Amino acid sequence: MPLRKNDLAHWWNRSPDGQLVVDEGGHVLAINRTLADWFGHRAETLLDRHASELFTPSARVIYLGLLDFRLANQGRADEIHLELDLAEAAPLPVVCSAVRLAYQGASLTLLALTPIPRKHRLERELLEARQATARALREKDAIIAELETLGALLEGRRAELAQLDRRLDHRATTDPLTGLPNRRRLDDTLELLFAAAERHHAASAFSLALLEIDHFEALSERHGRVHGERVLETLADLLRATLRLDDLAAHLDGAAFVLLMPHTGPTAARTALERLRRAVERHPWSPDPVTLSIGLAGYRPGDTPGSLYQRADQALDAARRDGRNRVVV
Repeated sequence: MPLRKNDLAHWWNRSPDGQLVVDEGGHVLAINRTLADWFGHRAETLLDRHASELFTPSARVIYLGLLDFRLANQGRADEIHLELDLAEAAPLPVVCSAVRLAYQGASLTLLALTPIPRKHRLERELLEARQATARALREKDAIIAELETLGALLEGRRAELAQLDRRLDHRATTDPLTGLPNRRRLDDTLELLFAAAERHHAASAFSLALLEIDHFEALSERHGRVHGERVLETLADLLRATLRLDDLAAHLDGAAFVLLMPHTGPTAARTALERLRRAVERHPWSPDPVTLSIGLAGYRPGDTPGSLYQRADQALDAARRDGRNRVVV
């Protein structure tokens, strides 16, 4: 059944979209009932007004700029977001589509406005999400900064502990009076020298010397304990100044010192020890001179620390018997 003119008007008024017709000057010629219902009692004032006045100020700029531009150049405009100014209610977000039509010699524009009530809610949710993200990023930055501070603190503590470990290790392996290595470090080094010698045989030969200050007990009794300690400290300084970098001199107790000489056979070791003995003898000791007796033993295949110490001790006894202040192999 063909639709009558009045039927078309009826369906136009019942459209779910707000619709209006605008003349060439941009003034409202007609609105459907849907649009009139949105504006309520203001609907009767919309006719003959410029269509841009239906929108909020910010949306009016888009209407007069973008929408008019597209109509002038393309004859239509699709899905432009605007906001109706309902005055007594919150602005109503709409999607506006428009088409320019020729009618009885005039150029008219039909606008269809589809409400998007979720727009504000979505924008608000988006804003809240952005704010939450910004807060999370700030919290993350704060946590990272806190972790970095904690990491720096832990690194500082680790460095302090490492330094403390080094100090404790140094104390555990150092004679407190002379500053030379003690028996513990001596034994550790001797164990390494034996392991290298057993692997590489003659290529890793080494020598061990026992050093003793001549008549040290009598010297201490004559001039006192403090003077005896000064003699030990001075002798330690002479050892450090005279010996090679690889050599290790250790203070055992009293007047007894041990010297390890890596990669050095008895012949070369004796030359170095004679140089040390003369340096001690020529030092300006006061009030009494100080001399050294030295017993030297070179590593032999099959040696143990005990056998090496025994030969060096026997050589030291020989140095004492022969008048002291000498090196005996």
